[in-house]
Amino acid sequence: MVDNQKLLRYVGISPDLISDALTNELNKIIDTRTKELYVINTAIEATLSDYLSNYSKELETKQIKTKKKKLIEEYELLIDPNVKFNKNLLFMIVIAAGVATVGLFANNASLVIGAMLISPLLGPISAFSFNTAVGKTHKMFKALISGSILLVSVVGTGAILTGIALQFTDLPLTSEILSRTEMSPVFLAVAIALGLAGGIAMSTNIPGILVGVAIAAALVPPASVAGIGLALLNFDIFSSALILTAANIIGLVLGMMIIFFISGVTPRKFYEKEKARNHMIITISIFIGLSILLGFLSIKPEI
Repeated sequence: MVDNQKLLRYVGISPDLISDALTNELNKIIDTRTKELYVINTAIEATLSDYLSNYSKELETKQIKTKKKKLIEEYELLIDPNVKFNKNLLFMIVIAAGVATVGLFANNASLVIGAMLISPLLGPISAFSFNTAVGKTHKMFKALISGSILLVSVVGTGAILTGIALQFTDLPLTSEILSRTEMSPVFLAVAIALGLAGGIAMSTNIPGILVGVAIAAALVPPASVAGIGLALLNFDIFSSALILTAANIIGLVLGMMIIFFISGVTPRKFYEKEKARNHMIITISIFIGLSILLGFLSIKPEI
C-alpha cells in the first residue's frame, strides 16, 4: 500500500536469450501512458538456483531460435544524427558538389564517384523513411527540411561553380554530364531496389552496404548537373537532371519504407501504431503518385 493505494508488482525471470523479445512484447500490450504502469527490465545481481542456467542451456541445446528484431532505440541511435540540419552536413555537401562538378566537366568518373562517397544526402533520406514508419511527424519534417536544404545546396554549388568557370573558358558538355540527363522508368525501379538494400543494411547491422547504396544511387552528380543546366540557361539539361534526381530520391524512400514495413518497424506503444500506420499509408501513396508522374515525364515522345 502506497498513499492509500494498492500497488501490484509482477516479477518475471527469463534467460538473457529471450529477455529483449519479452520486453518488446510487454511494451506492445501495456499502456504505459498512465503513470501507474511501468515495464522495467533489470539484470539480476544475485545467485539463483540452477534452474535458470539449466533452462538457458536447454534452450541452446534445442537450438530454439527467438526472433530477435532490432530495437527501435538501435535504429534511433543510427538515424537521429541525420534528422537535424547542421553546418557540418552543409560543409560536406558543398565539398561533394564541388568535387562532382569538377569531375563532370573533366569527364573523370573517379572524381564523380568520390563525390558520392562524401555526400551525406542518404542520411536525411533514411531518417525521413524511418520516422515516417514510426509516426514521428516532427522528426520526419526535420529530415525533409534538412534533405531539401542539402539538395538545394548541391544545385546551387553546381550553378555557382559553372557560372564562375564560364567567365574564363568555354565548358564542354561531356559524356559524364549528358549521361545524367537521360531518364527512364528503369532508373526508378533501380532506385527502389537500392532503397531496399539500404533498408536491409540498417535492419541487419550491415552498414557497409550503405556505402554501396550511396555510390549506386548517385544523388549528387545529377543534382550538380541540374545546377550546371541552370548556369548554362539550358532548361532541357536542368529539368532532365532534376527529374533523375527526384526519381532516385523517391525510389530510395519507397524502398526503405517497404523494408521497415516488412521488418515490423513500428512504435513501441500500441496507441502510437495507428498514427504511424496512417503516416505510412499517406506517404507511400504520395510517393507512388509521384513515381507514376515521373514515369510519364521520363517517356519521351517519338518524333
